[in-house]
Amino acid sequence: MLTPVIMIADVWLAQRLFPGFDPGAQFISELGGPAAPTPLVFNIGMTLAGLAGMFAGAGFTHALEHAGGRRVVSAFAGLWVAMTGLGALFAGLFHWPDEMHRACGVGLAVQFAPLFTAWALWGRPEHRRLAVFSLGWFFGLLLVLALLTGAWNVRTGSDVGLWQRGHAFLGILWLAIAAAALERHWRAAGPVALPSSSRP
Repeated sequence: MLTPVIMIADVWLAQRLFPGFDPGAQFISELGGPAAPTPLVFNIGMTLAGLAGMFAGAGFTHALEHAGGRRVVSAFAGLWVAMTGLGALFAGLFHWPDEMHRACGVGLAVQFAPLFTAWALWGRPEHRRLAVFSLGWFFGLLLVLALLTGAWNVRTGSDVGLWQRGHAFLGILWLAIAAAALERHWRAAGPVALPSSSRP
């Protein structure tokens, strides 16, 4: 739950410290680039968010298993979350326009986290709402990603930053909601994991 907070706060602060920055037309990565007056704010923030996100992947897997999620599918859901953190880490360590900065694209793996979360929890009556919600969110993210990449010529050159932020925000918003739901279950069920050995 901490990872989305760090990411949003970092982007918000970096934009506030960048006079004239156009969040609709400019990429998020430019906040840490050579034109930014305080690039370290964005780059350090993304590095911290990336490290938190990678640890969050392991925690997310454990929380899904604790909720009775299928073990292997839960592990993949956690992997997509961890890869989102890895993308943020690349963004913070390799500043735009460094060629290695492109590796931050692995963060788009968050696209698949809702799908695998729904799959992991499908058939668990106590988590039906989270499973259905996550499945619907996956298709919503898929649509936004298609528009971001230029499908149907909806995106223009002056709003690419808006679409990028929209997809990123939806991804981390889902993560925050799912993490909060799993946290509630964890507190209610106690520290003993529910048996999942029969749910590969």
